[in-house]
Order: sequence, then C-alpha cells, then structure tokens
Amino acid sequence: MRRLGLLLTGLAILAAINVTVWRYERAISSADRVLLRLAPVDPRSLMQGDYMRLNYDIARQLGAHRDSERANGSDTLVIRLDGQQVASWVADGTPAQLAPDERLLQVRRSDNQWLIGPDAFFFEEGTGAQYEGARYGEFRLQADGKALLVGLRDEAYQPIGKTRARW
Repeated sequence: MRRLGLLLTGLAILAAINVTVWRYERAISSADRVLLRLAPVDPRSLMQGDYMRLNYDIARQLGAHRDSERANGSDTLVIRLDGQQVASWVADGTPAQLAPDERLLQVRRSDNQWLIGPDAFFFEEGTGAQYEGARYGEFRLQADGKALLVGLRDEAYQPIGKTRARW
C-alpha cells in the first residue's frame, strides 16, 4: 500500500511538471511578442556568472508616477504596442476596455519597487560583450498579462544572441 502511495505521488508530481512545461511551450509559441525598453543596470555577478540585471522603463515610470498606489487598483497595467511591438504604459487605460493595439501586463511590487518579469538575463561566460547593446527585453505576453522573457534585442530591434524558441 505504501509503494502504491509513493508511485501515485511520483506520477502526480511528474504530471504537474509536464503540464507546467506544456503551458510555457504554448505561451512561447503562440503568445504576442512584446518589447520592453530596458533601463541600464550592472551586468555581472561573481557568484552567479555572467548575467545582465534587467530593469524596465515602464517600471521606472510606475515608480515615479505612483509612489504608494497600485496600478489601476491591481497589479495589471494597460500597455500600448507601436509598429515595432514596443510597449508603452497607458496611464489612464482600462483593463476591461482594451483597444486593438493595447494589451494587459502583470506587474508586482517588492521592496517599494515595481517589477516586470525577471530581473536578470543569464548568458554564457565570455559572451557578455554582445549583450552590451541590449535596449529591449523580448517577451511573449499571454492574454492574462503574464510575460515570459525569451531574449534581448538591440536598438534596431534585432535579436542578440540566442532567442529562446522552446522552453
């Protein structure tokens, strides 16, 4: 009986992992491509290896505009996409009434700072020079506003290094 319980628990864990991977794969392959302008930060960590700390202009705008408020009373922003898919914050946007070029973007607040997606992008040791020109984070944006970072882009909107095609 105990073995059966362990087997069923193991199968449940494997199923949960596979469902999570499937959801990320689906989001990466079918979600909208969105570019968020980066704000420069320090690109190296001795303990973790080569990486670039990420901060976004939209997060800075939120911090300057809303010191203690939550965006629209929640953690969801309305963003507008231009012709290059670069996002800009619509301060007076209404999540319930989106225009064709508007999307939702989930944000969170931690230690009095607004965070969007991951705050770091790791790359292979010795390849850091190519990422110095990064100006945009490339995301796949799901309908509910969750953003998955898949790569970095330069000022001309060209991918830098390897863009994640699959999880």
